[in-house]
Amino acid sequence: MGTAAQDTRRRLLLTAERLFAERGIGVVSLREIAAAAGERNNSAVLYHFGSKNGLVMALLEHRMSGINERRLRMIAEMQAQGRPADLRCLLEELVFPLAIAVSAGTTHYGRFLAQLVVDPQYNSYDWESAASFRLVRQGIRRCLAEMPEPVVEQRLRMLGLVLVHTAADHERRGDTSPGETPPAWAVPFVDAVEGMLTAPVSAAAAAGSR
Repeated sequence: MGTAAQDTRRRLLLTAERLFAERGIGVVSLREIAAAAGERNNSAVLYHFGSKNGLVMALLEHRMSGINERRLRMIAEMQAQGRPADLRCLLEELVFPLAIAVSAGTTHYGRFLAQLVVDPQYNSYDWESAASFRLVRQGIRRCLAEMPEPVVEQRLRMLGLVLVHTAADHERRGDTSPGETPPAWAVPFVDAVEGMLTAPVSAAAAAGSR
């Protein structure tokens, strides 16, 4: 792909990310995205991505690849430091890379993800397709192994939703951070979700999980 085509593709991605974040995925047309990106060819999005679904998947990959790489580096660094794979460590590995990515000051990615997880066409996306996410989720499951499996799955689902919507909220507020430093909200967020995951399982919840 030539430089001009790469530039066009990136411009379409960033425009789609912004429009999807602001208005929702279902209501934004490919024609609107092309026009907002300054493309006179109304079929530009189809040319570069094949379909709206192809565009959405490309948007996920556009920033998720960097988040995945950062998370894998963080996992390797913590292992090299001899830090145990305890729940706190695993939650930092989960939260900090996304928090850094949406705190760069120029992204709509957190808000795009918040639209994605409530869209019935896309909310079943397989997040564990990312190697780093899969490793961290497996580790969290091991830490919660004494809980009933349905309870663990419910809490992991809650964790994902709370993380995405909190990231989107701070992105909207413009809470930025320099370089590889997690933004100020990330550490208390880990405190909160660690408590959520490890809260005692009530008798009613345990009965409902059988």
